Amino acid sequence: MPIGSLAPPLSAFSAYGVGLQSTAHNLANVLTEGFKAGRVTYSDLPRQSGVRANGPQAVDGAAPLVPHGPGLPEASGPGAPEGFAFGSTTDVAMEMVNLIVTSRAYQANAKTVQTSDQMLGLVVNLKV
Repeated sequence: MPIGSLAPPLSAFSAYGVGLQSTAHNLANVLTEGFKAGRVTYSDLPRQSGVRANGPQAVDGAAPLVPHGPGLPEASGPGAPEGFAFGSTTDVAMEMVNLIVTSRAYQANAKTVQTSDQMLGLVVNLKV
C-alpha cells in the first residue's frame, strides 16, 4: 500500500475531528444565553483524495425565550420581551446523534490508518 493512499483517511480523520470539536463546543454552551450552535458539513475533495470539514457555521433558527426575574441585569436581551432573554440554539438530542455518527466515522478512519500502518510494517519487515 503506497504511502499516498493514506491521504484520504487522514483527511477524513482531521475533518471528523473538527466535527467532534464543534459538537463538544455546542454541548458545553447549551445553557449559555444567546449562544448560536454551529454545524459542520462535510464534502469530498477532488479526485477521491479525502474529506473536508466545512464550518462550523451558525445554525439558523429561533432561540427559545428563557424567563428571568424582573430587575436582573440579563432580564431582557435585544428583541426579547421584558423579563426574558434568548437561550441557546443547541438541540441536545441532535448533538448526541451527531456525536455518535461523527465518532463512529472518526473510529472507522482511525482503524483504516492503523491497518495501513500494519501493512506497511509487514512490507518493510519482509526478508528476501
